[in-house]
Amino acid sequence: MKPYLNFLYALTGIAFSAASFAASPAPQAANCRIQLGGGAVVDYGKIKRNLLRAAEAAPLPPQQRNITISCDQPATVALRQSGGDGSASPLASSRLGVTPQASQGLGLAAGRNLGAFVLRWRRDTATLDGSPARLIVSSDGGATWRELDADAAPDANDLIAWTRDAQRRPSSGRTLTVGVRIEAAIAPTSTLYLGREVQLDGAIDLSAVFL
Repeated sequence: MKPYLNFLYALTGIAFSAASFAASPAPQAANCRIQLGGGAVVDYGKIKRNLLRAAEAAPLPPQQRNITISCDQPATVALRQSGGDGSASPLASSRLGVTPQASQGLGLAAGRNLGAFVLRWRRDTATLDGSPARLIVSSDGGATWRELDADAAPDANDLIAWTRDAQRRPSSGRTLTVGVRIEAAIAPTSTLYLGREVQLDGAIDLSAVFL
């Protein structure tokens, strides 16, 4: 019998963890916390078959979240998202316009990658102590920085920081905010074996480091 799928069941489609801070090279007095506005779980509910595609990956409705870092004293902080676990579908990643290195997996069904999701950092929403700020990104551990493209999806382990500095250096502050858009896609059904309900199982960890 040919495999079929009535719907995917995504009770906890994507889960965020944002509780970790890495130690600073030089001790800082600031005590900082990461908060996720809108909740740490993205629930896609039941995904009907008519939303999926046999020959191409099918995007899911994008979701929005807000990230806030609150510090007791001014601190210079950057965020890093965890690296992928290799379960991102290359076809789904391509449908989202990113490389597998910039995306995360959505779990497996019968040993096959279900799809991919990505965080797009909304550069124009960044604020530092209530004032508009710019987002900058480093791919070499903070040695050099460049402007983050609008709605970009940095590679895993890139550092993302806030700046007021025209020379693109991270700035300090007590409250740092930014919006992110979560985009996800299901791999082509021709690449999957889906004879029963499956659960999307994506996760990403956001950690912060003092600079």
